[in-house]
Amino acid sequence: MHPAFAALALALSCAATAPAWAQSPVADPAAPAATAAASPPAAAGYPLAAQGWGGRTGPQTWMSRWVEDWSPDGAEGRKAGDGDDWKYIPLGDGGDTYLSLSTEQRLRMNVVDHPGLRNGASEQQWLYRGFFGADLHLGEHVRLYGELAHGSVEGRNTGEPVSLDNEALVQQAFVDLTGRRGDVETGLRVGRQDFSDGPIQLVSVRENPNLHFTLDGARAWAIGRDMRIDAFEYRYVDEQPGAFDDGTQSRKRFRGAVAGFRLPGALSGLYLEPFWYGARDDDRRWGARTAREERDFLGVRLWGTRGPMTLDTVAVHQSGDFDGRDIRAYALFSSVRWALSDGGMKPELGFHADLSSGGGAYDGGTLRNASFLFGTSPYFSFAGWFGGTNLIDVAPTFQFAPSANTTVALEWEWLWRHREGDAVYSGTALPYAGTEQVDGSRIGNLLRLNATWRFQPRWSLTTRVEHLFAGPVLEDAGYGDATFLGTWLTFRY
Repeated sequence: MHPAFAALALALSCAATAPAWAQSPVADPAAPAATAAASPPAAAGYPLAAQGWGGRTGPQTWMSRWVEDWSPDGAEGRKAGDGDDWKYIPLGDGGDTYLSLSTEQRLRMNVVDHPGLRNGASEQQWLYRGFFGADLHLGEHVRLYGELAHGSVEGRNTGEPVSLDNEALVQQAFVDLTGRRGDVETGLRVGRQDFSDGPIQLVSVRENPNLHFTLDGARAWAIGRDMRIDAFEYRYVDEQPGAFDDGTQSRKRFRGAVAGFRLPGALSGLYLEPFWYGARDDDRRWGARTAREERDFLGVRLWGTRGPMTLDTVAVHQSGDFDGRDIRAYALFSSVRWALSDGGMKPELGFHADLSSGGGAYDGGTLRNASFLFGTSPYFSFAGWFGGTNLIDVAPTFQFAPSANTTVALEWEWLWRHREGDAVYSGTALPYAGTEQVDGSRIGNLLRLNATWRFQPRWSLTTRVEHLFAGPVLEDAGYGDATFLGTWLTFRY
């Protein structure tokens, strides 16, 4: 950890005023909306958490820090305390020109006893993340946002992928132009930015590595009282490990549109979101072939909270072309939680059940392997052992709060592959070599535990444990059981 970063984290810890929550796969639709101009729009009545900006990490913090509104009338600004002077620095007499500063510091340790699911020396990683953000509001309609990041990894038997190890990068740098016509908020964002609009199984900021996943391009939106529309055109960032050497790729593209509708009456609290994504990758690998892929994702998402039930269900059809071969794939994701009590330890029962099609990577015919774009792999496996390709999983879950500032979640997951003759795929979409040559469907089982302790207002300690009980498909291909332990300390200001 760089001494300057550690000193800043220590200094900012004195300003702590609010606890941080663990990110939930389903955003809270009851979260208050921001109201200040040139912040993420808060059109009349449409909840901020449903506008496609991602999820909360605490009552005053979001995964994407630019969502926060620290102006005096903003959702976070109304709760500001004596230590929040850096969150609202007025630069004029009008109150709508101001600067807001943010940082995140994270120390993390990962241990895996059988890296790659094979016998061998264990892997240990010591990781550090440092984010530094500045949000400059220039009057009612213009804002500039910038975020610098640093990531490092050390340890035993570990590599240094650029998502973990980067000396310095401009993680985000964009300009927002916003306006209003009647009850409709409109906006245009241009520059480097993160993106979280849609199902987390397909798109996310990838919170698990040191560095967030960001894109270069433009995003436009219009948000009304009961509906919204979002359109975007991006190129991937060319991630490099040095200082400020992360340019824009020309060989990978992401574009699309997402609409949102707030459902009325008996379905109030739920949101229906049809979406289309278009992705191009000139260096996509399937089986032994690397070639250009163009893929369209056409889907619909139903999510929200109704009474004690919280749900998030997605259906998506994928089509396109890979090296002259047709793509015909699909995926279904469903997550449901039911609150048994809103008092005491607040127990919740639930499950997630998912199906991502597979087949065709090795036989030269129609490609039926589903892609999970840049979705969050810990949804399937904390260790990133599996991802949403050629996969069926069913996982009952139980969550409770032993104390007011502690949450514990337990899960038992069954895993199968959808199509024999195709591989089992990791959370980075790489095949486990040889699994395409063995018979059977059962991959194995995962036992998972996630615990978060918010011991100080802006500090949290998270521990994740996961054990794989390898099934016949993995064992017949020479793979076996493995255990993952990850624990990290996070400070957010």
